[in-house]
Amino acid sequence: MRYRITPEGLTDVANQTTGDVVTGTVWFTLFVGVVFLVAGVRGEQRWLQFWGALTCVCCALYFARDLLGFSRLLASS
Repeated sequence: MRYRITPEGLTDVANQTTGDVVTGTVWFTLFVGVVFLVAGVRGEQRWLQFWGALTCVCCALYFARDLLGFSRLLASS
């Protein structure tokens, strides 16, 4: 990532990511978590079930962060 120094001495980011990229990544991660969970259940692999379920829970928490109040908590710091 490159930073440009403005005449006032401030730095601004030349390349910024959008929320769409982050949201797309979380949707893809949720899909992978479901695939892991299904593969773990069918293959009777506890470790794959664990990581698949944990991935799905983390993605669900990300999507529910506004309902749970995590956005206010993180923005206040």
